[in-house]
Amino acid sequence: MGKLLSRLGSPAAALYLFLIVTQCVNGFYLGGAAEPPPAFKLLYALGLLWAVGWWLRRDSMKRGIGWVFDMGLFLYIAWPFVMPYYLLKTRGARGLLPILAFIGAYVGALIAGATLYVLLTP
Repeated sequence: MGKLLSRLGSPAAALYLFLIVTQCVNGFYLGGAAEPPPAFKLLYALGLLWAVGWWLRRDSMKRGIGWVFDMGLFLYIAWPFVMPYYLLKTRGARGLLPILAFIGAYVGALIAGATLYVLLTP
């Protein structure tokens, strides 16, 4: 039980959980052809950057890799490019698995949210 709780508190698990929940909500709004509230958009952007930054910080500390001077701005501007590069650089070909899992969770949760909207509305 303790191992399960420690895994749930890991940055990778938090990133995937955040991604799945928010993309389901985005898919729900997309299915209804509606725009999400501005507060949701803001929290999504900030939460995603926070989760990616938390994961990157923890992983880079574990692997002994230094950070750039202003990681916040760097992640804000270039996280879609930095993350795949970092994963491939630190893990080699095995880095493709987390990249594909991230893309699968992103697209799958979006489709699940849109499907949920279609199933729940008459």
